Amino acid sequence: MKKAVILVLCVPLLIFAVSANERLSSALSILKELSSIPDSGAFVELLRQSEGLAIFPSLIKVGLVIGGQYGEGFLLKRDVPSGKWYGPVFLKLTGLSLGAQLGIQNVGLVLVLMNEQAVKNLVSGNVTLGGNISIAAGPMGRSLSAETDYRLQSSIYSYSVSKGFFAGLSLQGSIVQVDNDANKEYYGSLLTSDEMMKREPQTKEAVELIKYLNGMIYLQPNE
Repeated sequence: MKKAVILVLCVPLLIFAVSANERLSSALSILKELSSIPDSGAFVELLRQSEGLAIFPSLIKVGLVIGGQYGEGFLLKRDVPSGKWYGPVFLKLTGLSLGAQLGIQNVGLVLVLMNEQAVKNLVSGNVTLGGNISIAAGPMGRSLSAETDYRLQSSIYSYSVSKGFFAGLSLQGSIVQVDNDANKEYYGSLLTSDEMMKREPQTKEAVELIKYLNGMIYLQPNE
């Protein structure tokens, strides 16, 4: 048991330190991978309804009786009427779990935020997924069921992908925290979450990511 605990505590060490802009570049690769999967049509439709998006390009999950996961990512806020994106706010995700589990898994995680409250909760400083904010596995398929209103069912929908395939991943009980170090690196000073979410992305990496996101959202189904 002691070895298992040590392994879990070392999860953050398995992620090589990357800059804030490198997270944005890696996130673009994850989005391209996710959108290329045949059953990702429902994800794109859900994204059109969203008010924000959080991406963790490399989420490491380790299991040895006790399981742990750690990832570094960011959040972008979307203004639906104007189509503009704001941020990013850089985040960290950590979690522990018990049960039969063994091995190491590295996945890209995308969280689709369906309302403004979900956005505010994730950047509040410290939030527990499945505790004070609802989260569910995102629907898969070439399209959403016409009779289902996903917005009313959950605040956040999660998609995890590994090597071109959807990967199962439980996030219940995981904790999301604001990554102050990464935010200070990116903006040059430590801003509040409200201040960051009023700024339009400016770096080349962020602009390329937004361009791809808008291409997904505004592309017509028959194009």
